[in-house]
Amino acid sequence: MYAYIGRQAIYNTVFNVAGYELLYRRNRQVGAAATGMDGDEMTKSVLLDAVNVFGIKHLTNGLPAYINFTRNLIMDDFAYLFDPNEIIVEVPTEVFVNEALANKLSGLQRAGYRLSLNSYTEQSGRLKFDQIINAFDIIRINTGGKNKLQLKDMLQRLRFSHAQLLAERVENEEEFEMVQSLKFTLFQGYFFERPDTVTKQVMLTDTPYGKMMVELMKPYPNFEMCCRIVRADSVLTHLFLRHVLKAKYVRENINAEIRHAMTIIGLEGLRNWTTVQFLKQVNTANSDELARRAFLRGRFVERLIQNSETMANKDQGFFLGMMSLLDQVTGTQLNNLLAELKLSPEAEAALLGTRDNEYATFLQYAMAYEQASGAMSFPSIRLMLDERYVSNLYMECMEETDQLFHEDKDREKPTAPISTTM
Repeated sequence: MYAYIGRQAIYNTVFNVAGYELLYRRNRQVGAAATGMDGDEMTKSVLLDAVNVFGIKHLTNGLPAYINFTRNLIMDDFAYLFDPNEIIVEVPTEVFVNEALANKLSGLQRAGYRLSLNSYTEQSGRLKFDQIINAFDIIRINTGGKNKLQLKDMLQRLRFSHAQLLAERVENEEEFEMVQSLKFTLFQGYFFERPDTVTKQVMLTDTPYGKMMVELMKPYPNFEMCCRIVRADSVLTHLFLRHVLKAKYVRENINAEIRHAMTIIGLEGLRNWTTVQFLKQVNTANSDELARRAFLRGRFVERLIQNSETMANKDQGFFLGMMSLLDQVTGTQLNNLLAELKLSPEAEAALLGTRDNEYATFLQYAMAYEQASGAMSFPSIRLMLDERYVSNLYMECMEETDQLFHEDKDREKPTAPISTTM
């Protein structure tokens, strides 16, 4: 499997690199962001890979990493998981600004984090940010296509700010000289360099979610091992506890909180959450649809096998169905996946097509059902329920899959914005 992160350098006035913006990438293509994937998921993915796969200091040569944080992640204290000397928290101008957000930004500033506003415009300033402009250490302005007079008018609104000005989308030497004359001290754009995509081949089992998957695919997962895997990674700890507990957790007693959360969610809930996060993390397609289909197929095969009259071993159905699409999700050969994520010999044989057994029959049935048409012939399976109710079973699996893929997208209900009366 390959991991990808986009990276674009930020320069200072003497053409030295002053930092790197880290960008979400699904594959090798420049600009390969995911269709339908929200900002929370993209930032989480960037940070998980930056910390666990590449190492932030390696990506940035020890310079600051500029990382876009959504409002949800700011309100969720996600930035506190990282060393304030390693990251710069970028706040997009699309965020809803109110007193709660302002308090969070002030807290980050007091804790030593540098904040960047990305990207300031006259409209966004007038509407939202003038009231809290001193919270930012850096202000990004898209200077591309703007003349000197337009930029002077915009900068007039920032005359009381002490922030460094970062000119982005500087395309040529003429633009660079113009923004330099306007007291910009940081620069980014094609005049300096285009974004590149950093690639690294990784074992699935080298990632936190991969380690969890290996444990959860065992016939009898070790509860304590699951706790240790979560505890060993600060990002995974944060995401898991916030998923289960919803409210704030007690950071001074993390081990107890993780055990408590795992008791609440149970092994099936832990498997479901881990698998969804794992599929999102390893997905190299341009949307989560293929990852969603892999989970849905796993759930459907599992439910069919659970209702089987003949299957003796009913434990491998979910992973059998999920892994039948995992090679497409990850762009990795099935043999390589099976070398890391172990299934029973019977389930592996069904996936590889080397043996015609009941696992293979149920998988073929599920795949035929997904493409059902009047002319489709289905393998013969014996179920403890009338086959007329299989459609209800499939719909239940769809609903459960959709809920699991979207349950982490709850949004804070905004309260009143900060007054913009001038």
